[in-house]
Amino acid sequence: MKLKHFTGLFIALLTVLGVSCSSDNNEPSPTPTPPTPSTTAEYLTFRDGIYCHDVTLAYDEKTGTSTITTTGTDPYILTSLLKETLPDDSCVLSFKYNAAAASVPAELQIFFAQPTSEDRSVKLSTPFNTDGSGWKSFALNIKKLRESLKWGKKGQYMRFDFGSEAGKVIRIRELCVRKMTDKEKADFEASENFEAYKQNMATHLNTYLTSSYASKVTDVEVSSSKVTIKGQCSGSGKFALVDVAPWEEVTETATFPSRIDITSNTFTITADRNVTRDGITYDRAFSKWAIVKVDGDKDVLDSHARYADDVAALRSASEMKLQNKKGLGGPGNFTDLDEMGIKSITYNITINALLSTNSNGGSAYKFGGKTYYINSAYQATIDKVLTYCYQRGIVVAAIILTPTQSEYKDPECTGGYYSMPNMTTAAAVNMYAAALNYLADRYSQNTHGRINHWIMHNEVDMNTDWTNMGSQPELRYLDRYVKSMRLAYNIVRQYDQNASILGSFTHSWTNDDFLKGYSTKTMIEQIVQYSNAEGDFRWGVAAHPYPQDLTKPEFWKNDTKSTYSRNTDFVTFKNLEVINDWILNKQHYYKGTTKRILFLSENGTNTPGYSQQYLQQQAAGAAWAWKKVNALAGIDAIQWHNYQDNRAEFGLRIGLRKYSDDADDPGGRKLSWFVWQAAGTDSEDEVFEPYLSTIGITAWKDIFGGVY
Repeated sequence: MKLKHFTGLFIALLTVLGVSCSSDNNEPSPTPTPPTPSTTAEYLTFRDGIYCHDVTLAYDEKTGTSTITTTGTDPYILTSLLKETLPDDSCVLSFKYNAAAASVPAELQIFFAQPTSEDRSVKLSTPFNTDGSGWKSFALNIKKLRESLKWGKKGQYMRFDFGSEAGKVIRIRELCVRKMTDKEKADFEASENFEAYKQNMATHLNTYLTSSYASKVTDVEVSSSKVTIKGQCSGSGKFALVDVAPWEEVTETATFPSRIDITSNTFTITADRNVTRDGITYDRAFSKWAIVKVDGDKDVLDSHARYADDVAALRSASEMKLQNKKGLGGPGNFTDLDEMGIKSITYNITINALLSTNSNGGSAYKFGGKTYYINSAYQATIDKVLTYCYQRGIVVAAIILTPTQSEYKDPECTGGYYSMPNMTTAAAVNMYAAALNYLADRYSQNTHGRINHWIMHNEVDMNTDWTNMGSQPELRYLDRYVKSMRLAYNIVRQYDQNASILGSFTHSWTNDDFLKGYSTKTMIEQIVQYSNAEGDFRWGVAAHPYPQDLTKPEFWKNDTKSTYSRNTDFVTFKNLEVINDWILNKQHYYKGTTKRILFLSENGTNTPGYSQQYLQQQAAGAAWAWKKVNALAGIDAIQWHNYQDNRAEFGLRIGLRKYSDDADDPGGRKLSWFVWQAAGTDSEDEVFEPYLSTIGITAWKDIFGGVY
């Protein structure tokens, strides 16, 4: 599971400026302690003794080098106090560092004290170069942070937290807060201009979504070789029909390069489906089409842009219907799938592991006039899982992930675990589409198993860690996400017309302050706006209704901000009625007639330890979750995460089985395992009954509430 779920945790990822990977192997000449403050920089040291925790500090006075070694799971160290209040233009935190690749800390969190609190910190994932080749430069622009936190006064200091693992070693020297260099000033000004552009684009997108345009594209049909577009123009003037590719911004493009003149107010225009654009053979099934009024050398939008209403099918995969609502996150132990009667799973697919531009002995795959390569070993792993599931009628929802270190990452990505896929160029879109097309084609034929639904990325409302695109106005971020969903949909629907594209969201419902993320409710209602404006598509919701505090299993007591209000802060197991109510609202239906899929695709409760009390509390939570899910018509399935406790999940134990390396009972079944096995069977009431008293109720009807 994810560290982000801990209550009150704030992760603010700032732009790192001037992080140099160039080597500087020359040690400085021997010096005494770092220099006193000057007009350009104030140098700082690290403090030992009571000022550090789970670290040892060794300081070399000759070189001014601090060697920091982590010795526990909460390593941190404080800096010396600022000797004077910093000048306003001292706004770059910089130092040089040296660390071996095997021992470099994976994270760096810096607190700007005093006080020392999460909302006065910045957390950087993978902040250090790991090639181990000598000294590197680190520079972080803290100008805005200084202003917002009022930090930089005499007597204030910083605290450096080096991840959560013992045995990490890093050497640091020349730690200071200094003025920007000329290049950093230029970069900062460019960044400020780009920030203004992003804000303006978000404003334009809001206007676009809420406007009533005079003209309208009424229908887009894609056949095997042609695209037919119908529409109506209103008023006088010169009009054109424009083909808006995924890498183009409909609200920010002054003149669209791909266009067809409109010669009558009511029109039907047929164009080639495949064209050459920006060096690729581009499939216009991925485009949206808009009417513009030509004003000199500028195009002015006169309609919403519309995606394809129909795309010719290459295959019509048979529908696999859910046999029950009981699912599991990941395939886990294949035997468990059978013994527990699991009929749906989620399955992570990292597309860079499957398809890349690097051959590495992989098989060639051509798409859009370009050649890519398939990793046969990774493909075989996917085949094994999906074939096993298909043979047992288990519905699979694939989670499509793009790691931040991959060639698929968005150019504005600043860190985190996963990135928004790059959709900013024709080449990037083609590679992403190639990966999706390969998956949709292969796993719609039943020969190698099936992907039934597609979960696009992970927890997009918590964007800094899980679908990172850098700091963004929410609507600009969502616009990119909708493009990714649409691209997937217009590929998948050619092979499987029953598949849905699901958006992935945390338990934060209206609370957009939660970890400085976005509001789930706002985002899904804006996707409804996009559907209304640009033509609807089969999308649904993959919700993660974890407890407010993942460490605490008794959500029925602790989730005080999870109410039955439609505007509740959070949706957890406690108040699933709220999201059920939303999905059953016919204003949110696909084309107003069909309920959208709602999976609870990642959720579970913690066992802080393996005591009988904690095991009972987790099992009671599982029973509660099942009783609600099974009774609420809007929820199609729940996939419990995880099938087994995982030591990589930040100390959480949310699995149905114990750690595989547990000293006393390796991989042992928890009480929750037996609850999940009994769910939906004849033994459900008997197995569930003891947990009524754990919750403090006399009947399961007592867990339900009315939405208001």
